[in-house]
Amino acid sequence: MGLEIRLRELVQRAKKLVRSMTDDNTSEQVEEKENQEKEEQRQEGKEDKKKQKVQFPQYFQQQQNRGDKNPNGTNLKTPVLRGVVVSEFDGDRIWVEASGNMKGRYGVEVPNGYDAKEFQPGTEVALDPNSFKVTDIVERGRDAEFEPIRTDVTFQDVGGLDHVITNLSSNVGAQLNSDKQKKIEEWGMDMDKSMLLIGKPGTGKTHLVKALSNEYDADMFMINGPQLVEKFIGEGAKKVKRLYEQARSSDNPAIVFIDEIDAIAKKRLDDRRHGGEEVERTMSQLLSELDGLDSEDGSVISIFATNTPDIMDPALLNRTSAIEVPVPNAESKEEILKVHTRRIDLEDDIDLGLVAKELDEDFTGRDIKQIVRQASVNTLERYEDVSEAEVSMNDFQEAITDLKEGNVGVEKDFLSGENRHPEEMFA
Repeated sequence: MGLEIRLRELVQRAKKLVRSMTDDNTSEQVEEKENQEKEEQRQEGKEDKKKQKVQFPQYFQQQQNRGDKNPNGTNLKTPVLRGVVVSEFDGDRIWVEASGNMKGRYGVEVPNGYDAKEFQPGTEVALDPNSFKVTDIVERGRDAEFEPIRTDVTFQDVGGLDHVITNLSSNVGAQLNSDKQKKIEEWGMDMDKSMLLIGKPGTGKTHLVKALSNEYDADMFMINGPQLVEKFIGEGAKKVKRLYEQARSSDNPAIVFIDEIDAIAKKRLDDRRHGGEEVERTMSQLLSELDGLDSEDGSVISIFATNTPDIMDPALLNRTSAIEVPVPNAESKEEILKVHTRRIDLEDDIDLGLVAKELDEDFTGRDIKQIVRQASVNTLERYEDVSEAEVSMNDFQEAITDLKEGNVGVEKDFLSGENRHPEEMFA
C-alpha cells in the first residue's frame, strides 16, 4: 500500500514538472513572438519615416525609380537646385547661376555623357546641392499661365466701331496675313508692331482684340497689367520675357494683348517708393521686347489697352501707335443694340432707334449690353409661359431707368474725371 502511494506521488510530481517545463517554453515562445512583432513594427515605422521624407517630387531626386541611371546624379534623396547657364563653355568649365538658398554663380565641369554645346546661355539645369555638379538638363515646357486664348468673337459681334476695325485690319491685319506680309517685306515697309487702344472701360477694347485674333486665325496671349506687378524683385520682368517667348514659339501668327497696361507703364519718377523700382524693371523688360519685335520678321503683334493714357510713360507711348476707342454716339448705340438683340424675340412695335435716344451720352457698349440683359429679365418675369415671351418698349425703358438710378450692376470708372498726378502711382 505504501509503495503504491509513493509511486502515485512520484507520477504526479513528474506530471507537474513536465507541465511546468511546457509552460516555460510556451511563455518564452510568446515573448519571443511579441518581441519579433515589436521589432517589425519599429522597422515599419522607420520605413514610413523614410517615405515621409520624400513628399515633394519637384524638389527631390529619386534616382532608384529611373530606368536610366544618370552617372552624374547623386544616389541620395536630396533637394535638387535649379540653375541657369549664364556663360558657355570656356574650355575649362561652364558658369551656372543657382537659385534658392544656395543662390550664387558657380563654375562647373561639363558632366559625362553631355556635349558642351548643349549648355548654351539660358539653358536650365538641375544641380546637386552637395557638389554643385550638373545632374540633368531641365526641358523647357510651355508655360500654362500664357496658353493662347481661343475665341469665337467676330467683327460682326462688335457694333459701332467700324472705323476702329478698319484701322486695325489695315495695319495689324496686314501683318497677320501671310500674303500681305510678303508684299510688305518686298516693299521694305516698316509697319507698326505695337498698338495702344485708348478708351473708357466698357467701350469694347478687349472685344476688338478677340475679334481680330479670330478673324486672322492668330493665337492670342492675353494678360492684365496688374498680373505683372510682383513683390519679388525681377519676377515681373521674367513674366514678360516668358510671355513673349511663348508668343514667338507659336506656330501661328500671335497677338500679345496686355490690358490695363498703365499698371506697369506709369511715368517713371525720381521719387521711387513702395515697389516702384520693381515696376520699372518690368516696364524696361517690356520695352526691350518691343524693340526686339521691331527688329524681327516674325508675326508677333503687341496690343495694349488703357483708359488713362495721361499717366503713361512717354517711352512706351513713343513705341506704339495709338487708336482711340470712343464712347458710341447715337448711331453707334443703335448698332450695338442690334448686335445684342439679334437672337432675342422683340415685339413688332420695337424701335431700337428710339431706345438708343433714351440712352445717356456716356453710356458705353457694356452699359448697353447690361440694358438688353435687364430688359430680357423683365420680360421673363411678365410671362407665365416663357415660350411666348417678347421684349417690349416698356421693358427697355424700365431697364434704362434701373441703370441710370444704379439699380443694376455696372462697372463704373470712378477715377475718370479726377486730376491725378503721376506721383500718386506709388502712394
